[in-house]
Parts: sequence; structure tokens; C-alpha cells
Amino acid sequence: MLNLSTSLLADQNERRNTISAKAYVELREAIITARIAPGANISETDVAQSLGISRTPVREAFTRLFDEGLIEISPQTGTRVSLIDMARVREAVFIRSTLESAVVANSGIRPDPAMLDEIELSLRAQERLLHGDDMGALHRADMAFHAGLLGAFAHPRAWTACQHVSADMMRIQFLIGMKPDHIRSIIAEHRAIFDEVRAGNMGEAARLMAAHIRNADLDQMSLNREHQEFFRAGDPS
Repeated sequence: MLNLSTSLLADQNERRNTISAKAYVELREAIITARIAPGANISETDVAQSLGISRTPVREAFTRLFDEGLIEISPQTGTRVSLIDMARVREAVFIRSTLESAVVANSGIRPDPAMLDEIELSLRAQERLLHGDDMGALHRADMAFHAGLLGAFAHPRAWTACQHVSADMMRIQFLIGMKPDHIRSIIAEHRAIFDEVRAGNMGEAARLMAAHIRNADLDQMSLNREHQEFFRAGDPS
């Protein structure tokens, strides 16, 4: 009987953890792709009702988002999506531009053609999404492209590190990236990087990768001029 009870408890915990993880992923994507804008108020009750789940896994998801700096929780004002922190954006631009370009340039690996074919699929998915309005799908295709490249150069954990610091940087890209010309520019940069990798020109691919990521600095200046309400007070433009 003890073993059965322990097993049932373990199954219940696993299901709850799975539901919590799903809630976290959906909320994180909604915040990063600006479906939930910086500064917006959110509540456990509303999210639970929207997702059709109980408040407990939502509370656990909120804890993860809080730890990542994507939401703020206050007894006085409740829970809201954090404003964009430009110090975090600049740090992410530095880390990602340095790390991703270094992986491409210095790994000493020529990616397997089959792995490049998989990356090509994510790139084509982005191109197909150009004229749509599914920012979540575009975000996932974008992430698959960067993750695929680092994986192809045998550094998959480098992408895990990049994701951990990139939330505010990606929010800027998607707040700006609702404009088709901006999406088109991002995809064109991805295509240029990929073509150089496919051709074996790793030095040029690395240069293009670093420049592509540093464009987030230009994005934030444009966004800050138009929407200062998305940024923490005192952040320099």
C-alpha cells in the first residue's frame, strides 16, 4: 500500500510539473513575442482560466518567470510583466554576439550536411511566416535556427546559455518586429549567415552572425523613441 501511495503521489507530481512547464512556456512566449506587453498586469486567476488549468501550476510558472526577470510581483500592485531593462539587453547582445560568432568561427567543425538540411527547414519556415501574424510560430522558427546552428557546431549548451540571458533582447526584437520590413530583414540576415556556413566560409558567417545580433542595439533605440513606456525609468536610450 505504501508503494502504491508513493507511486500515485509521484504520478500526480509529474503531471503537475508537466502542466506547470507548459504554462511557463506559453506565458514566456507570450511575453517575449509582445502578445503580453511590458508593464501589462496579469493574474493567476485569469491565466488559469485562459489555459484551463488550476492556479497551482500557474503560480509555479509565475515563480520561474519572476526568477528570469520577466514579471514583477508586489503585494501592493499585484503581478505585472516587467519593463525592459536596457542593462540586461546590452549584456545579452554582448554575450550572444561574442559566443555565437565564436562557436561558428572557432569550433573547427564542418557541420554535417544532414544537420544543415534541418536548419534549412527552420529558415524556410521563417520565410513562409513572413506575411502572417503568428508571432509565436515566428519566434519558434527563429529560435530553431540559432539553436540548430550552435548544435551543428557541437555546442548545444551554448544556446541554453544564450536563451537564459536573452529574454529582454528578444522582446525588443518582437516589439519592433511586428513590421513586415523588419521581419524580412531578420530573415535575410539569417539566410546570409546560413549560406556562408553552407559554403564553408566560417569567418564570414561569424562576422555576419555578430552583426545580426548587434542589430538589437539599433532596434532598442528605435523602439525607445516611440515607446518609452516599455522601458524602465532611467534607462538610457
